[in-house]
Amino acid sequence: MRTIDFSLYFVTYNFVIGLLLMLSSEKLGAYAGCLIRSSSVKAERLTRIVTLTFGACIASLSASVYLFFHVLRIGL
Repeated sequence: MRTIDFSLYFVTYNFVIGLLLMLSSEKLGAYAGCLIRSSSVKAERLTRIVTLTFGACIASLSASVYLFFHVLRIGL
C-alpha cells in the first residue's frame, strides 16, 4: 500500500492559486477602480501591480519548492 504525499497537493494548489491571481489581476484592478471612485486610476494601477506581483511570487515559490523536492526524491 502506497502512502499519499499531501504536500504535493498543497504545493500544486498554491501554484494554481498563484497563476489564477496573476491572470485575474486586470479584473481585480478594474473592480478596485470602480470601488474607489475618488482616485480610481491610482487604485486600479496599484491593485493590478500588487496582485500580479503577489501571484507571481506565490507561483514561483511553489514551483521552486516542487522542483526542489522532486529532485531530492529522484536523488540527483
